Amino acid sequence: MFSFQIRPLLKDPSTRIPVKATWDISEISDGSFNYPCLEPWKIQGELFYVGLDESGKDVIEFAGSVETKLRMQCDRCLKQVDVPLAVDIRQRFVKGEKTDSETSDYDFDYLPIVQDSVDLEDVIQYDVQLNVPVKVLCKEDCLGLCPICGKDLNQGPCECEEDFSDPRWDALKNLL
Repeated sequence: MFSFQIRPLLKDPSTRIPVKATWDISEISDGSFNYPCLEPWKIQGELFYVGLDESGKDVIEFAGSVETKLRMQCDRCLKQVDVPLAVDIRQRFVKGEKTDSETSDYDFDYLPIVQDSVDLEDVIQYDVQLNVPVKVLCKEDCLGLCPICGKDLNQGPCECEEDFSDPRWDALKNLL
């Protein structure tokens, strides 16, 4: 779906290949949870020729961005929150086979150009997954849930005893 022929870049290094697409994905996973995507992913960017790497191989770069909106839960009160997500992506691709003498860092910095084309699908999906927020709040001053009765404290105080303490620690109170 997101595979691009890069021959024009190799023939004329001043050429740029624009990338503009929408990708309709129903949900994304961060490895633990699945989050619904409320909007198709808006992908924008361009492919361009960078030059030669240390071993004389052609290097192509994709520089772009992805925008979408995810439905997640507030980490304090568990309300549904629509979270806008904007991800900048930069990935380099190298033409030619790796040699055994090249370091393992090579695998992370450069992806292979296969049959004069680059595939952006995995790159885009991976970068979006890495940028899913770890902590989401419905509002900055969210009060969360009462640890005793579970009431949403954003809707007002609960009737629970405010000075609740764990009885296992009562013996230590006598020391003070």
